Amino acid sequence: MKKLSVWALALVFALGLAGCDWFGPPTTDPTSTTAPEPTAVTEPQTQAQPVVLFLPNDNADGFVVKAALTDGTAADLVALLVAEGALPEGCALLSFAGGTADMNEAYGRAISTTGTAGEYMRIGCVVNTLLTFYGPESMYITVEGQVPITGHAEYYFPLYFYENQTASF
Repeated sequence: MKKLSVWALALVFALGLAGCDWFGPPTTDPTSTTAPEPTAVTEPQTQAQPVVLFLPNDNADGFVVKAALTDGTAADLVALLVAEGALPEGCALLSFAGGTADMNEAYGRAISTTGTAGEYMRIGCVVNTLLTFYGPESMYITVEGQVPITGHAEYYFPLYFYENQTASF
């Protein structure tokens, strides 16, 4: 697993050296004392941009990373996760603004009809991919504007980068 993490870090570093601006311009003024206003994701760029996708591994206890190209929209990032099999067919992003990813009902069913590990992986792949591409520290997920409630959790809190799971007995 450490080797995979090193490769992912190397990919991010190499793309950064190539002049790719993954995170956009700074959103805060270092001299300002007020919090910045949340902003919506910008319209797609005309050029394909590199992205690191986080996909569940075969054991559903960690993530594997895969490089891909995106049009720069959050909806395309989620569509890439569906195409890679990280999310079931039909899952889609309705909107991504103000640090909240509003997913469709198919995604809500996908996270609530699986076990704990599957739920962790399906939420984690969306959170990790969006956080890595756009750069915020945390985000929220809603399903059709509502807090997702599964058999395991109510996701009303901010979601941070998901780490690989470790067994606890």
